[in-house]
Amino acid sequence: MLTKLTIKLPEELRRRAKAVAALRGETVSDVIREALQNYIAEAFEEAEDVRAIRDIESRITYGTEAVSDWNEFEAGLDAPQAKDH
Repeated sequence: MLTKLTIKLPEELRRRAKAVAALRGETVSDVIREALQNYIAEAFEEAEDVRAIRDIESRITYGTEAVSDWNEFEAGLDAPQAKDH
């Protein structure tokens, strides 16, 4: 079910949305709905990234996250790997 929502847009943005709708053979509502869906999806992804970063920073602060400097990391790349059979 669709719900009606009234929004205020700058005239230039309304014209551009209308032009995109015409090019695609869609309605302005379709264009705005798609743009809003994409915006919200990106916002959720960004929020999850921020949450993950804060979680890692917290673990580093409390010493529960292993931290290596670049030289240690690079040395580990060059070390021979043990092979499990």
